[in-house]
Order: sequence, then structure tokens, then C-alpha cells
Amino acid sequence: MADPIELDHGGLPPHVAVARARYHAELPRSYRPWRHLATPFVMGGAVIAGCIACLEGPALSDMLAVPVMWIVAIAAEWRFHRDLLHRRVPPLQLLYDKHTVSHHSLYVEGAMQIGSARDFRSILFPWWALPALAAALTPIALLLGLLLGGDVGRLVLATSMLYVMVYEAMHLIYHLRPTHPLRRLPGIEGLARHHARHHDPRRMQRENLGVTTTLWDRVRGTVAR
Repeated sequence: MADPIELDHGGLPPHVAVARARYHAELPRSYRPWRHLATPFVMGGAVIAGCIACLEGPALSDMLAVPVMWIVAIAAEWRFHRDLLHRRVPPLQLLYDKHTVSHHSLYVEGAMQIGSARDFRSILFPWWALPALAAALTPIALLLGLLLGGDVGRLVLATSMLYVMVYEAMHLIYHLRPTHPLRRLPGIEGLARHHARHHDPRRMQRENLGVTTTLWDRVRGTVAR
């Protein structure tokens, strides 16, 4: 069966065509795109299910942890994008190379869509990123649990995992063909245009850094004009 998101690569800017040809030549034959796509959602879903199963009956005040953590995650995404993905900061230069050097050479404004599912590797985080993040956030969640109650810590961890899953899904959708059914979801097309403008090399280091929402770009005054 043909890949449902296969696209014609004709009409790409020359430097993008060269970058994509190099990417496909170096792509491991063992790469399984649908396994890569499923892994963060299975792992993240397991963490969320575990957190919910362990809730002891959160009070209304405990539930405030969800929107508060969501706002914190929006701000953290913006800063992580600006300060680590678009700046070479030792010893995390690999993040810059994978994002600015690789991802932004493969996709530019006007040539945003992937060609097939094998391009998932150029969009999604590595499969181990979400479990690594869960491991890093668990001590913070435990500390919040000690200070504010166990349910608060569990809700913070669950919300963090959900945020990353939403980020991954939305970012991938922005790189599907404009006529794909998922692009018709409410609000998606405007966010896809917001993200496409970020892929203009003149803007990418300082404008439209939010992926899941434009909120923090508006707060920080970094919306492309």
C-alpha cells in the first residue's frame, strides 16, 4: 500500500533538495517510522496512566497543578527552543546540530511537508527523549509531592508527559501536506503557518519559537511581523 502521506518532492529549493537527498542516503535501513511514532505515546501514556492510578483523591486546589504546569511547560518549550535548539551551548551542541543544522535545512518556509513516513526521524524527538524527560522530572515531582501533597506531584508529572505528547503530535501535523485531514483540526492551520514562518532562516533564531501555542511568543514579543 502506498504511504498515505507521500508527496512529490518536485519544486524544492535546491539547497533543501540536496539536504533531503543526503538525509535519505544516511537514514538507517533499520529505521521503523511507525514504531518511532508510537514509542513516545505508549511510554507517555503508561506514565500518565500510572500517575492517575496512584491518585489518592486530589482536592480542587491540587487540580490547579494541571493548568499551572501547562503554562510552565509552554514557557519552558519557548526557552528550550530559543536557548538550546538555536544556540550551540556546550556540552549540548548535539541539540543545535540536530535542530538548526539538520531540521531547518530540510524544511523551510514554502517547503515544510515531509515526503513519507520515513521522514518522521527528522521531525520527532529520539525515542528515548520522553522516558529520559520522565526520569529527570520524577525527582521534581517527588519533591512537590512532599511539599504540596502526593497528588500534586503525580499531576505535575502526568501533565508534563501529556504536554510532550501534544507537542510531538502537533509538530508532526505541521509538516504534513496542507490537504491532510489532520490539518483541518480547529486552530491547526494558523499554528502551522506560525511554525512555517519560524522556518524562514531570517527569523528562526528569534521569532515564532512556540510550537504548541503562540502564547509565549506574544508574552515575549517574538511573534514574526
